[in-house]
Amino acid sequence: MSGPTRIERLPRITGYDAVRAAGRNFERFSSLHQGDEDVRDYRQLPLEADPPLHSALRAFLVPFFSKGSLAPHQHHIDADARALIAPLAHSDLELVRGVGLPLVVRTIARLLDREGDIEEWASWGPSVWGDHDGRRDGTALLGFLERAVDEGAAGRGGRLFNLLAATPINGMVLSREEQIGVGSLLLAGGRDTVMNLISGIAWMLAMHPAHADAVRGDAALRATFIEETLRLTTPLGLMERIDRGDAAGNPATSPHVGLDFASANHDPATFTCPAELRLDRPASTPHVAFGIGPHACVGAPLARMEAHAVLGALLDAAPNGWQIVHCEAQYRTVDGREVPASFQRLVIAAR
Repeated sequence: MSGPTRIERLPRITGYDAVRAAGRNFERFSSLHQGDEDVRDYRQLPLEADPPLHSALRAFLVPFFSKGSLAPHQHHIDADARALIAPLAHSDLELVRGVGLPLVVRTIARLLDREGDIEEWASWGPSVWGDHDGRRDGTALLGFLERAVDEGAAGRGGRLFNLLAATPINGMVLSREEQIGVGSLLLAGGRDTVMNLISGIAWMLAMHPAHADAVRGDAALRATFIEETLRLTTPLGLMERIDRGDAAGNPATSPHVGLDFASANHDPATFTCPAELRLDRPASTPHVAFGIGPHACVGAPLARMEAHAVLGALLDAAPNGWQIVHCEAQYRTVDGREVPASFQRLVIAAR
């Protein structure tokens, strides 16, 4: 079994208040670094940038994920979720590769006008870095991105890549490497995290069958259930930052730290009984599963839309609930209880 990654070995900022404060303070806790050194040599943008470039790129991307832009895709997402989950009515259903992967890939392909790439993207598996005998490899993703950026320059790259090639950001058109960085984030950033959320929804309702009846007929409780699942599982539990200190020192020589979103979401000083999934938890104290501050996840509205579609399809396909047949997951300990943080495989069967 492999040991902790470099990011997992970093000193951490923990606790709800401290993580929220650090997430908002980009002047001190900079994002100007490059992660995933084993599989890429470019920065994912705007994730690994600070203002003003980050602000300009975020403003460019927000319209892709606004409610108005997503609304025409709602019926496709709902229909995909129903079709993928329908077999649960008469057979076992695997959630990670059987539901989460195809739903996420189809959805982002439609958003980017790249539906011809669905089969290629799905072939990478749950992670864009693939799985090669335990090693990660960024070759397939980079090859696709280079091709898509070139197609965008020729005006045939689809909605995103065409705009990346032609839209000035801070007065200048992005370089080829910067365009690759934006494309990489959109293909990687909401992939395994949303798949973990989808599996987490099924796992949580299997573990808490009494909640199924409550959320079945109450749309407001469905939203609360999804937010509680996000809080408990925190699909992206740790985010790297550069601590430039109060004097905003040089990022190249400043120490790196991890913003521990999972610890924030499980802070007993903020969330009463943090290991419990509670449908009466007040919304006045929001979780930080999508980050906080300037770098809060721009794709959060899409993730929630996919989560609602999956939850509704699960409830319809298995009116008496479901049970877990097989689960391969990594867990976190929350207030003495084991809670899944990421899923490699989850098989369920209707009761």
